[in-house]
Amino acid sequence: MKGIAHFASGLCAASFVPGVVDDAAQGGLLIALGGACAMLPDTFDFRFAKFVERRDADIIPDREHPDPQALADALAREFALVTPNRPRIVQLHPLRRGVVDWVLYTLRFDVDRGDVVITMNDVEARAHVGRLDYQYDGALEIIELGGPSLELSQSEQGYRIEFLPWHRQWSHSLVLAVALGGLLAALISPTAGLVGGLGYAVHVLEDQLGYLGSNLFWPFTRRRFEGLRLLHSGDAIPNMVTVWLSLTLLLLNLDRAREMPLIAVGPFLGFIVALPVLLLIAVYARRKWHRHVASLQAERAREMIAEGEEGSG
Repeated sequence: MKGIAHFASGLCAASFVPGVVDDAAQGGLLIALGGACAMLPDTFDFRFAKFVERRDADIIPDREHPDPQALADALAREFALVTPNRPRIVQLHPLRRGVVDWVLYTLRFDVDRGDVVITMNDVEARAHVGRLDYQYDGALEIIELGGPSLELSQSEQGYRIEFLPWHRQWSHSLVLAVALGGLLAALISPTAGLVGGLGYAVHVLEDQLGYLGSNLFWPFTRRRFEGLRLLHSGDAIPNMVTVWLSLTLLLLNLDRAREMPLIAVGPFLGFIVALPVLLLIAVYARRKWHRHVASLQAERAREMIAEGEEGSG
């Protein structure tokens, strides 16, 4: 989820805590605390963890002769350097040759063949690695703002590839949500502790709907739990659904705190909350299905081309 979706979710969750809406009516900021704490996990990652990550290798296109095959071979060599007790973290970079002149490319992992695949200017290059244990969906784009880092390690299923190893680790822990709640309860009030801890936990659980997953019980666990693979964090419709659902429920909670509520709860929940959400989810599911079908067709086309090349060779 994007930051605005997490913030809206934190506000909504806070509005369900007894006393928070009344506090907001008196000018209190407890409800805002819920939104702020819902932003904290990604703040920890993108303002701190990202910059202290240890890297073993940086892969950058050659300035004079950018070649997708050279990039694929370089990444494949990093897999060969992985040992059972020593994973490697690799950072992928674009190349800037001028103000608006960039060398950009995409990376995907062909799990069926055990290949890394680099595509640059519609030219595809492959390098064989071996069995791959990779759960993230879709190609990774190395664009102007930078590329992703990958942690390469060995597992029973082959080479395990962890996308953005610095992200959703210690920061995305339900244990940390409880600890934050306890700290706020001690420093401010029990209600503040409940609001802050709930906002933090809502962020963590929302992220679990995606592909990347989170380390839900750090420091008692070391690896991220696999996500439910229902959506990507940058998908517009899931973020829109989250914001709409959060703000409409927040509005309902604010109205119910009035001496004479103005909103008819049943029609509001049915036509204002549920109906738009269900329609958006249906549109998103349809689009996702079409993308899945297109991906299968493209994969079949690549296999036919590869078979034809092998036959002609």
